[in-house]
Amino acid sequence: MAKPIKKQVRNGVAFTGKSWSYVLRVPDTTTGKTKPLWVGGFDSEKSAKLARDKARVSLSNSNYVNPSKTTLGEYLTRWIDQVHASQIKATTLYRHKAVIDKYLIPELGAIKLQELRPSHVQAFYTSLLTHSTVTGEPLAPRSVVRIGSVLKKAIRYAVDVDGVLAVNPVNRVPLPKGKGTIPQPWSIQELNTFLDVARTHRLFFFYRLSAFTGARRGELLALRWSDFDGSAITISKNRVKVDKAVLEQNSTKGGTNGQRRVPLDSETIKLFNLHRKEQLIERMAIGEYWQDTGYVFVQESGLPLYPDTPSNVFNKLLIKAGLRHTRLHDQRHLHATELLRLGEPLHVVAQRLGHRDAMTTATVYAHVSDQQAETASSVFANAVERGR
Repeated sequence: MAKPIKKQVRNGVAFTGKSWSYVLRVPDTTTGKTKPLWVGGFDSEKSAKLARDKARVSLSNSNYVNPSKTTLGEYLTRWIDQVHASQIKATTLYRHKAVIDKYLIPELGAIKLQELRPSHVQAFYTSLLTHSTVTGEPLAPRSVVRIGSVLKKAIRYAVDVDGVLAVNPVNRVPLPKGKGTIPQPWSIQELNTFLDVARTHRLFFFYRLSAFTGARRGELLALRWSDFDGSAITISKNRVKVDKAVLEQNSTKGGTNGQRRVPLDSETIKLFNLHRKEQLIERMAIGEYWQDTGYVFVQESGLPLYPDTPSNVFNKLLIKAGLRHTRLHDQRHLHATELLRLGEPLHVVAQRLGHRDAMTTATVYAHVSDQQAETASSVFANAVERGR
């Protein structure tokens, strides 16, 4: 039996018979005393010395981290399941998990966390923008930004909280920039055409309220009769689809403490009361089979609508009306765009939409301000002329 090769240590570097290693005296986090730590796996004495010198500098700068064989994929899985899951909404968690499972782990997961370099991240972004291996088609810059944001957040936690990295290599790679998409909602005339066609459908008031309040689909699906006070609705919840399940969240994306009050015009108030009567008629027709859930928008049985239903019906109705394709969510954009064009204050529009601050509204609808800027000089000149 061959005798084990004894380490011959010179200046903190030794050859073990298979590879080179170096040793450091690292402070123990519990006792504060230093103890020897061997780091191996180097293919040459030179590479071991370079790593030793780099580690010594890190120690002197108080940013040394113990070597780890954890891969990026392993770390991302642990981070999303054990840390991040308790800090975000179920919908955000679902999207982040999809990004990790669909893009980050397949492309970067095998790389050791501590060996992740900016060049890896840059190559990853370039791959997504040119030929995504998942979809077969290049991703839009906006999609790559969302993916990169999840990666950046996870690695920031590795640096700031877990302390397994000294710096965040993702921060050194700029996220791709692309032209933002300007919402192209219907005109008022197109909206009227749609509503005329939808008037005979039992979801007519859903679409009417969507366009006249700018509320999100999930917010209307979570709306209860108790949220209507006769002149306004209070939006405080959100019903959303997460994978194959439907969840009701006790908050919305914006507003004060996750809720907001949206005043209604007189015609919408009349239609609200008419919708209540129509629901009561449905309830009496079905009798004991009716299930009282308290929601404003329900199935014929009284159960809440499935989140995809309004969107699917919307698409069928717009085809019937002969209108160009748009999304149900674009009714929200129509509401905001028209209010801003009519001169409604930015903060009022932001409050109706449930944006956390007016800057969000200003950013999304900057194109409206650009259009108004084109006529601003004429508006001012005409005002001065009228004042003569």
